[in-house]
Amino acid sequence: MRRLPLQTVIRWLAITAVICFALQVFSDNKADVDLWGNVGFVRALPGSPDFLTTNSYSYTEPDAPWVNHEWLAEYLLHGTWRLLGNPGLLLLKIMLGLSVLALMHNTLRRECRSGPLRLLLLLLMISTMSYGFSTRPHHFTYLLLAIFLALLKRYGGRAWLHLGVLPALAILWANLHGAFFIGAIVLIVYAVAETACNRRSTEPVWRRPAILFGGVVLFVAASMINPFGARLWGFIFESGVSARPYLSEWEPFSPIRHGMTHLDFVFLALLACCAFPFSRTPKAVAWTALLYLSLLAAIILRRNIPLFAIVTAFTIGPHVEDMVGKRLEGLAVRLPAWLLALLLLCFIPLSLYSAATFNKQSPCQIEIPADRYPLRVVAFMKAHDLSGNAFVFFDWAEYCIWHLYPDCRVFLDGRFRSAYSAPVVSDYLAGLYGRPGWDRVLTQYPTDMALVHFGNPIAQKLSNHPGWALVFADGPACLYLKRSVHAEALEAMRRGTWLDMPEPRALFP
Repeated sequence: MRRLPLQTVIRWLAITAVICFALQVFSDNKADVDLWGNVGFVRALPGSPDFLTTNSYSYTEPDAPWVNHEWLAEYLLHGTWRLLGNPGLLLLKIMLGLSVLALMHNTLRRECRSGPLRLLLLLLMISTMSYGFSTRPHHFTYLLLAIFLALLKRYGGRAWLHLGVLPALAILWANLHGAFFIGAIVLIVYAVAETACNRRSTEPVWRRPAILFGGVVLFVAASMINPFGARLWGFIFESGVSARPYLSEWEPFSPIRHGMTHLDFVFLALLACCAFPFSRTPKAVAWTALLYLSLLAAIILRRNIPLFAIVTAFTIGPHVEDMVGKRLEGLAVRLPAWLLALLLLCFIPLSLYSAATFNKQSPCQIEIPADRYPLRVVAFMKAHDLSGNAFVFFDWAEYCIWHLYPDCRVFLDGRFRSAYSAPVVSDYLAGLYGRPGWDRVLTQYPTDMALVHFGNPIAQKLSNHPGWALVFADGPACLYLKRSVHAEALEAMRRGTWLDMPEPRALFP
């Protein structure tokens, strides 16, 4: 039996180490605040009576049109959960992440010859992507962005790609996730840069711009093949100009506030910014523009940090190699091969152990942290048959819709502008933050109960209001009932008539 050379063993160990680290990052099993909606909202295909197009989960605007910009992803998530349960959702997320990683690695392997550098770059990029890897529809955008970049890298400018394949992918992307407009931005940047910088004398001057800009037009046209038609683009534009400072991932990146949380992003951004100016490798204008646009997007909105990590895999490899590739190769050569193999052999089981145990009680289930969600309060509401219109902290609204609808309808939930008008969102925030007129909000929209975080300013306001009573508090959650509506329930509770309440499971759903 022929013995494998040690360098070949090291190469395979390095690949295994990258995959194991990806499993560690992509296997995060904590429930995202939108998971209940992402799994429960779409249970039927368009055209079915069960495919909802109005905001029936809410009491504030029950007849408002709902543009579900991720309906297909939610349909797939629901089907996966029905068929395979929580392990199926985790497996789907991991497979999507590994598919993105495979496309990133394939490009880096061609453009970056240094094995040690490829290993370190991939580990850094995977770590930077971790911010976006709870179970959610965004992963479909990560994959489709990687597919777009990989195709443009290999076949950019070909008529069959721009006029056929990419518009076809636009149909899929526009139905999977609302961030499909990123594909249009990529194509516009590519078309402008390639038209301006790559004029070829061997073909008619009009041909290349016609292909590139024609591809943009076809992409936009194809994206309108969805249940909502052109209204989907209207929602995208409206949502894009709506600031959401109350959502942490919609905040701009601040080095002071977020630097330690996103050290991987900071290092990757510095690496990208240093590699391009000092690299002697020729720089394509289109890819340079895409890199810096993605960096700007990540700084403006933290939710875009994983997108920046994906773009770097298709842009910075040869330039970082020009800077440090030879030095890193020299260092690797000086180290004994057995030591490199030993380091990788230690890294692999540690990653797998961390993937299975770090911050997890049930690694194959999706866990609901009791210190972040109102598990026992909602169980209390169900046990006592409390029903009505509920003002709910928006992080918990979709959890409540899953467990309490139709007995309870919510003021507002995580769908925000896709299902609610700007005035309703504004009124909700005025109520939540206890701004002047907060009590008018609860009267204008007939509200019977409030389930809020004890840290929300409205909690203190309700505690001091004679028309409201705090009836149950547990963990972060406080439940208030309106005295004039729930007088009978409040009297029963005053007399001590409490029903036995089953202890809720801290697992999805």
